[in-house]
Amino acid sequence: MIRWDYRIWSGGVCVIFSAFRLYIYTFVFFVITLIFFIAGIYLDVSVNGTLEEQNSELASQRMDNLVKDLLSNFDKVIDHADILQRYIEDNPKVTNAELKNFVELNLLPKDLSAFFNADTKDFIIGYMIAPNDSVFIVSDEPQENFTQLNFSDKTTEFYLDLARRNPRDVIVHGPIVSPRTHEINIFNRKAVYVEGKYWGYVGVIVDFYKLLDCMNLNSEKGRFVYSIKAYLNKEDRDFIWGDSTLFKHRDLVYRQRSVFFGKHRWDLALKVRNAGKAAELGNKVYFILFLFYLLALILVFYLFKYFSELKNSKEVDPITLTIGHDKFLKLVKDKINGNADHGIVVMELIHFNQINACYDFTIGDKLLCEVTRRIKNVVSYNDLICRVGSQFIVLMQNIRSNVDVDRVQSELYDEMEKNFNIDEVSINLKAVIGSSSTISKGRSYNEIMNEISESILETKKSMKFFSRTTDLSQNE
Repeated sequence: MIRWDYRIWSGGVCVIFSAFRLYIYTFVFFVITLIFFIAGIYLDVSVNGTLEEQNSELASQRMDNLVKDLLSNFDKVIDHADILQRYIEDNPKVTNAELKNFVELNLLPKDLSAFFNADTKDFIIGYMIAPNDSVFIVSDEPQENFTQLNFSDKTTEFYLDLARRNPRDVIVHGPIVSPRTHEINIFNRKAVYVEGKYWGYVGVIVDFYKLLDCMNLNSEKGRFVYSIKAYLNKEDRDFIWGDSTLFKHRDLVYRQRSVFFGKHRWDLALKVRNAGKAAELGNKVYFILFLFYLLALILVFYLFKYFSELKNSKEVDPITLTIGHDKFLKLVKDKINGNADHGIVVMELIHFNQINACYDFTIGDKLLCEVTRRIKNVVSYNDLICRVGSQFIVLMQNIRSNVDVDRVQSELYDEMEKNFNIDEVSINLKAVIGSSSTISKGRSYNEIMNEISESILETKKSMKFFSRTTDLSQNE
C-alpha cells in the first residue's frame, strides 16, 4: 500500500496554489458573486411573491365588501322607490301636497338607530314625483341645486322610456354632473301604473359623493385606490371617477368587477395603494447589501494585497529584489549545517540615512539598487544576497578557503570607493565590510556573526571618517 507523506502532499498543494493563485482567486470571486446574486434573486422573488399574494387577498376581500355595500345601498334606493309606488297605487287620487307631506314625514327624516348601526341612508338627498311626467322634487337640499337639471332631454327620455317598459325595475340614470353646482347625482326612476294606466313615475335622488362616504370609499386616502366607470346612454363619454388607469391593468394586486343595477352597469376597479413600495424597498435593501458586498470585496482585496506584499517583503526585498531577511536567515542556517564550507560577508553603508535626509528616498532607493548591482558583479552567480536596512549580507557558497572570502571583501572595498552617480548627483559612499566563514568559526551561525560584528566595530573605530558626516557632492 502506498503511504502518502503529509509534507510532500502539502508541499505539492502549495506549489499548485502558487502557480494558479490568480485563477483560483478569480474563480472564488465569481462563485461568491454568483451565490450572492442567486440568493438575492430568490429573496426578491419570494418576498415579492408573498407580498403579491397578500395584496391579492386584500384586494379580493375589499372588492367583495365594496360590491356588497354598493348593492346594499342600492337596495335602500329600491325600497324607497317601492314605498312611494305602493302609496300612489293605494291612493290614486293623492295630490302633490299630500305626496310631499308623505315624503317629508316618512322618507326624509334621518333614522338615528340606523346611524348607530352603521346603516345610514344619508346619500339619499331627495325624491322625484312626476305625475304625468311633470316633475317636482321633495328634498332638504336647496331647490336651486335641481332647477338647472333638464328632465326632458333626449338622454332623460331614453331612461324614462326604459322605466315605462320595465315597471318592476328601478332604472338608474347617472352619475350626472350638475351644470351649475357641479355636484354629481344619480337619478333612480320607477314607473307607476294605477289600474293598468300609466300614472307617471317616482324617483330617488342619490348624492354620488355621499354614497362614496357611506361606503368609506375615497380615491385619495385609505389603503386602496379606486375607480368607477358608469356607462351612460347617448352621452359623449362615460362617467369615470378615480384613477382610470386601473382599468388598463391585469394583475394580482388589481381587481375589476362589473355590478348591474337592473338595466344599468357600473365597472369597479381597485388596487392596494403602494403595492410595489415594499418590493421597491426590498430591492433598495438588496442594492445596498450589494454595495456593502462590493466594498467588502474591495477591502478584502486591499487587505490581501497588503498582506501579500508584507509576506513577499519577507521573501524578497521590494527595493533591491534581493532575498528577504527571514528567508535568507533560514537558507543560511540550512547551508551552514551542511557538509560544504561557506563564507559570510557583511557590508554596512556608513551614514546612509543622511543621503535620504539630504536628497529624498528616491535617490536613496536608486543608490541601494546600484550598490546591489556592484555586489552582484563581484560575487558568484550562486551566492545569496540579502539587504537589511543599510547592511548587505552575502552568503558565499561552497568556498575552498578563506582566501575566497578575503578576495570578495577586497573587491567590494574597491567597488565602494568609486563614486555613485544617481540622477546627476555624485555620491562618495563609505562602507565598512566584515567577513567570516565556517572554516574559521565552525558551524555556529551566531559565532560567525559575532566575529563579523566585532570586526566591523573595530574597523569603524579605526577609520578616520567615522564622524557622522558623509562626503557628498552634487554635480549640476
